[in-house]
Amino acid sequence: MSKNNEISKELDQVMRNALFQIQKLINNDTSKQHDFLSIVNLFLLGVISTAVDLVEVNLPGSTPLLYADIEAAAKLGGLRAISKWAADYGSTHYSVSNIAEDDMTTAMNYIGQQLSAALFKGLHELPTPLRNKEMLLRGVEVLLANLLNQKFKNNAHSILDSFCDHVHMSLTDLESRKKH
Repeated sequence: MSKNNEISKELDQVMRNALFQIQKLINNDTSKQHDFLSIVNLFLLGVISTAVDLVEVNLPGSTPLLYADIEAAAKLGGLRAISKWAADYGSTHYSVSNIAEDDMTTAMNYIGQQLSAALFKGLHELPTPLRNKEMLLRGVEVLLANLLNQKFKNNAHSILDSFCDHVHMSLTDLESRKKH
């Protein structure tokens, strides 16, 4: 049995034991039974935020990655699904998207869809007068400017020029598809 599989089984057992303890506590107090879901939710949030805080102390800046990974793991099916993945593939490295490692086109489309969903969610969290197409475009501009500045500081303008060329090609491709 691989080390990753052993760790997954151990973590699964720890969480199962903790949930059984919560179940016992709730069953002993009938006034809490109707709040079972919110109590379990609060417990999980406590475990997650405490674990993230511990990691953040040792690896500053890792919080967004951990929360994104937690969301991806939940979409995949949780610890049980990850344990199965580890058993099947000998690794705890998983992909919620199930995109092949060499499928750049599908990966790019997936990222685009995820960004689009996040943008529209953020747009609808704004006050009603600010929910418009221009704000969506301005959000993309700020995202792109920050990304280029942070990740491509030395050649941000040339990366932007290349990016614009690719956007133009994509627009042309989309327009040609509409005609057919």
